[in-house]
Amino acid sequence: MRRRYMFDIYAAGVVSRDKVGRMCSSDGLAVAYGQRIVDELSRNDDYRDAIIDVSTSSGRLVARLISHEALLLDDPQQPAPQLPLH
Repeated sequence: MRRRYMFDIYAAGVVSRDKVGRMCSSDGLAVAYGQRIVDELSRNDDYRDAIIDVSTSSGRLVARLISHEALLLDDPQQPAPQLPLH
């Protein structure tokens, strides 16, 4: 069964809401499509911080995606701060 998925893009301080969507046969295929979009967008320096929310047409969030190339830490040489759990 194919369902419509929406791909909202957050980049460069702007939110672009998907009003059309794309038909996919599974959540996994929709996520793979969204990952291709965000990876392509992030090749442009202006959109390096792009995030894509993949959701069903009914509004269920399936995934929030960032580029495979995105830096997760500001300075990869510095370890992430450790916070006590208690």
